[in-house]
Amino acid sequence: MRILFLIQLICLSTFSFAQNYWQQEVNYKISVRLDDTLHRLVAYEEFEYINNSPDVLDKIYIHLWPNAYKNGTSALAKQQYDSGEKELTFGEEKNKGNIDSLDFKVNFIATKWEYDAQNPDIAIIHLASPLKPGEKTIISTPFTVKIPSGEISRLGHIGQSYQITQWYPKPAVYDKNGWNPIPYLNQGEFYSEFGSFDVTITLPKNYVVGATGDCQTPEELDFLNLKVSETKKKLGDYLLLKSKNGVSKGDFPPSDTEFKTIRYTQDRVHDFAWFADKRYAVSKGEVQLPQSKKMVTTWAMWVPNNSATWQYADEYLHDGVYYYSLWNGDYPYNNVTAVDGTISAGGGMEYPTITVIGNARTKSELEIVIVHEVGHNWFYGILGTNERVHGWMDEGMNTLNEMRYVATKYPKNKQLSEMVLGGKFHFNDLSHHDMGDLSHRLLAGFGLDQAIETHSAEFTGINYGVIMYQKTGLVFTYLKDYLGDKRFDEAMHSYYENWKFKHPDLQDFRKSMEEATGENLAFIFEDLVQTRKQIDYKIKRVKIKEDKTIVKVKSRGQIDGPIEVNLLTDSTVYASQWSKPGEKKSTLIFDSNRKPTTVAIDIDRSIPEMYRHNNNWRSKGFFHRAEPIKFEFLLGDNEQSKRSIFWTPMLGGNSYDQFMLGFALHNKGIPFNKFEYFIAPMYSFGRNMVSGTAEFAYNMFPWGTLKTNKIGLSVKSYKYYDSYSGNKSDGSYLVFSPFWSMKLPVNNKDRHFSHDVLFQGVAKFTFDHGTMRENYAGGFAQYNADLNYADHQLNVKVRNEFLSINIPNIYIKNTNMSRLNIEATYVFNYLRNKMERSMEFRAFFGTIYHLESQYPFLFTPYRYSLSGADGSQDLFFEEYYFSRRPQSFNAQIRNENMGGFRSTTNFGSSSSTMFTVNFFGQLPIPKFKWLGVFADYGMIPSSAGSYAHAINTGIGLRIGKIAGVYFPVWASNNIMNSFTGSNYWKQIRFTLRFNPINKPIKTSILPF
Repeated sequence: MRILFLIQLICLSTFSFAQNYWQQEVNYKISVRLDDTLHRLVAYEEFEYINNSPDVLDKIYIHLWPNAYKNGTSALAKQQYDSGEKELTFGEEKNKGNIDSLDFKVNFIATKWEYDAQNPDIAIIHLASPLKPGEKTIISTPFTVKIPSGEISRLGHIGQSYQITQWYPKPAVYDKNGWNPIPYLNQGEFYSEFGSFDVTITLPKNYVVGATGDCQTPEELDFLNLKVSETKKKLGDYLLLKSKNGVSKGDFPPSDTEFKTIRYTQDRVHDFAWFADKRYAVSKGEVQLPQSKKMVTTWAMWVPNNSATWQYADEYLHDGVYYYSLWNGDYPYNNVTAVDGTISAGGGMEYPTITVIGNARTKSELEIVIVHEVGHNWFYGILGTNERVHGWMDEGMNTLNEMRYVATKYPKNKQLSEMVLGGKFHFNDLSHHDMGDLSHRLLAGFGLDQAIETHSAEFTGINYGVIMYQKTGLVFTYLKDYLGDKRFDEAMHSYYENWKFKHPDLQDFRKSMEEATGENLAFIFEDLVQTRKQIDYKIKRVKIKEDKTIVKVKSRGQIDGPIEVNLLTDSTVYASQWSKPGEKKSTLIFDSNRKPTTVAIDIDRSIPEMYRHNNNWRSKGFFHRAEPIKFEFLLGDNEQSKRSIFWTPMLGGNSYDQFMLGFALHNKGIPFNKFEYFIAPMYSFGRNMVSGTAEFAYNMFPWGTLKTNKIGLSVKSYKYYDSYSGNKSDGSYLVFSPFWSMKLPVNNKDRHFSHDVLFQGVAKFTFDHGTMRENYAGGFAQYNADLNYADHQLNVKVRNEFLSINIPNIYIKNTNMSRLNIEATYVFNYLRNKMERSMEFRAFFGTIYHLESQYPFLFTPYRYSLSGADGSQDLFFEEYYFSRRPQSFNAQIRNENMGGFRSTTNFGSSSSTMFTVNFFGQLPIPKFKWLGVFADYGMIPSSAGSYAHAINTGIGLRIGKIAGVYFPVWASNNIMNSFTGSNYWKQIRFTLRFNPINKPIKTSILPF
């Protein structure tokens, strides 16, 4: 009875699923003609829309995605502007595109339709008669497309090479969540209804065309086969041609005066793309699918100049189709094609049965891109997830297969690291998988990562590439290794069979995988996919007995997923076990007489773990968990089995230390260690002893909800004046500066906002007359918030570092001082053309709200300065100076802080309050972006009990936040009077910031 009940329950669940799931169907007939003189398409479309939903529809949303290229108001233009691409906002009209001449009819009767109020690339068709469940309707329209420049995004042309993608009117998806009208974007891809396509393409006869589906025109197949024969004969000549890295603008033969019409058809797809170029070489191959043994035809089309890499494209197409079919399920179509083209929205772009590949410098790069893009036929094409919402289910699952492909075909090859870094900086031991792992851990170490399950358009650019692609690939490689290849492949086949040609979401994927494996996979689908939580396991204890080895492991992270423990002898793994998911502590017992020399967690680094230096135990030595030390030059990756110490020679100098020579030792590898140090001792020839810098920090990641959490100590010792004692070691200082920095959590969707808190202390000691004495101690709390966004309605890009609060408390001998600073900066671009220029407004308010001093003359270095701090006012020794005692030229070097005046005036020192407003605007002079004008206004208390007002204006040369030279033109009398008797040279202000990122502390190796 129990078995019968279980069978009934399973059947009921299956029946319920079949009854509840539905999706719409759209079947297209399109005829299109290419005008390669005007770069225009003239077309007519009919599509049958079948309402399989349980709802009555009174309207249909239509995507008109060529209108994304029309001007700066589209979502695409705004997204590109936000990332620094300004062609659609400021570019020439000839490079833009659009779709027009639309005349929608429903069942061939004119109907009411309108553009969406917010997005010009979405329209709404109002149905005169509501479309009931089970009914169908015919929508028809003529349309023309002005083809934009191929340098903007995916649809476009370079000369007479055409990439015709997302080019026709097509309905948005209507699913269980309702309508999904989405504007076209580069970052955040597509979601379309499955159906069939019957497309005829008319164009000059000598064009080579690659398109979605099967060519139904015998004459065109003969033409392509002739091209294949010609390519084989001419390949030797092609190999002598110099590569142009993709499609070039010239070298196009004249178009044939005679036209041809080609017909392509394809069922069970949700898009149609085609590509045309008169220069293409063509190759053809076949691949036999692993399950059905069906033969699939492969086509490669490329510009002859790129034959050195593209001659191997048939192999890459063959292997990509074979392995993806083996691991996920057989390829369901008859043809697969890769074309050489231009693609500004990434290295390649996928469409059903066809992919376009951008610039590929090497064979390995071309192979990886072709395999990745062909793989999208499964993850995007066959499994049609909403990529805008669940982009990882497309890009990330595809990256999993890409990583597996490289590891399978090239098990000993480190090709990606060699391709990217040329084997330099000690990264040549990293695999393709390892490079993705390195990227994720580095990003998470900075606290900049977002959750995998983030809306595609809400990712920052770097997270879109690293988290959605690489981290997802790492997470599901972890799942594959935990389940084992056989179980994982069976689960993926089950998911593929259940959901092919449908629209699965996260919950559908999870349910399918859990049912196939019988496992609760919450640690994957809830923790690793939907949060920023991290895994961190450590080996707690190892006991070796005569007949067994007992290993205890403990989770120190936020996710208690399964963990693999490996036993090794002489670097060879002889036994492995996995702990169970959900266990904070686990004990694994290995029954074996063999004695391990090493016990390791995750020896193959398949688990996306932030910190791995607690993963090893060795039988030799007194400290079983200490890795052997490895010295490397300059920089490298932190290897799991080694304790890397990086070294580099050091040179330095300043006014009083004079020339300094030494070395630096550090462990600041990639990614970060939990405990980091940087020690740079240098012999000072002006001091006759060692000067230098050191920093020690402990990274606590993960730690609660904080994005980063770091405590540390910075130590500096340099000479800062020539003592009258005649002792060269006198006139030097020693500073200890402890700090605690945090990056606070923000809403995962708010990619434009960040905020940080820094608590920092200081204790300064000076050497004078052979003795060391304490000068002062203190501390401060600092809060920084940053908002960065683009407002395209006004065509200005806004960067608003809108709040910085600094609350220091200084305890000087005989003086106790506390002050509060608040600073805000607002930047926007003011020109509406390619010569973009910015204006920066800054406001500063500071108040010394507590002051006890028996000796006011000692208080001078701790006051506010209208012109920014000099070396003597850098109380926490955060900056580097040629001299900390301002005199001669050094007096003209100031920080752009405090009052922020671009002046060297000594006027305006305040021991109570200060308010200033600063402006710097870049001048609209071509090729001179660093030239600008400045104006400063300040208000400080005067001796008469009122306020003094100061104004300063001039011309400045500024290179970011690193260097600046400011020439005064006009200033108020109180500033000019401070220069009485001085020449103009003394009024010129300099900024030299060798440590431009200093909140929180980042070690600089420049010893000034």
